[in-house]
Amino acid sequence: MDVEKLTMDKEQARTLYENYQAHRAGMTKNDEAIAAIYKRIAAGKLIIRALASITAAGLGSDGLPKLALMRADQTKVRCSMWNNAVKFHSPDRSNSKDRNFEVPMPGASSQTRDRIADVPLIPVHLRPRKAIEKYHVLWEADWDQYPVDPYLLRRFGADAWVVVAAWDLTPVERAVMSTRLNA
Repeated sequence: MDVEKLTMDKEQARTLYENYQAHRAGMTKNDEAIAAIYKRIAAGKLIIRALASITAAGLGSDGLPKLALMRADQTKVRCSMWNNAVKFHSPDRSNSKDRNFEVPMPGASSQTRDRIADVPLIPVHLRPRKAIEKYHVLWEADWDQYPVDPYLLRRFGADAWVVVAAWDLTPVERAVMSTRLNA
């Protein structure tokens, strides 16, 4: 899956993080966000911009977004589109925190009907044991088949996300989940 990564040399990130920490008293919210990213890169974490990745991936031949995002404790996601924007939200249209994502999407049209898809299964050995509602899943959205290669993410900024896990669903996992597709 192609995503917008925030990468740099770990040692350079560590030095920059330490520079920011040495001047904490004068830090703005933006400075804090930058320092948080440097800290995670210095620790060897993969940081991505999930929302920017969705926009960059664009629309498929079916007029639907190529990538989808939803909170990890949800089983379904609804995709609604209108003029140059896409919204991922829970099918019950709940307005709970981090269950609604509006993303700029050039070419998106309100003529495209809403679609509901299954949020990919997180294999038990990768699944967070607690506070799963603090995690999200990003995946290549095939709106008619069960997804193959999702990412488990933890958000820590406006569009800064740590990749906690990446996996390919096995044929067995896909077969079991496909029988429940849109059930």
